[in-house]
Amino acid sequence: MEKVDKMAAGLMWRIIGTIVAFSAFLIGSLIYVGFYTSGFDLTQKVIVVLVALIAAFAAIAIMWVTFAGRRGWMRDRWGS
Repeated sequence: MEKVDKMAAGLMWRIIGTIVAFSAFLIGSLIYVGFYTSGFDLTQKVIVVLVALIAAFAAIAIMWVTFAGRRGWMRDRWGS
């Protein structure tokens, strides 16, 4: 039962981390684009937001892959 509780706690923290990471991405990139990129045109502002989105996805993917890898969920998918 203790193992299930640890897994549930780890899952909860990863869900909270995902929500916080996407919220921070959205707020941070919009503040940056809104206030600090006055010399950029629209294309450059969109690229700034897309690069921040890619960085947020990468951080979240690493967090979830480590969670799945420790539990052996990925062995069936990759043939290991």
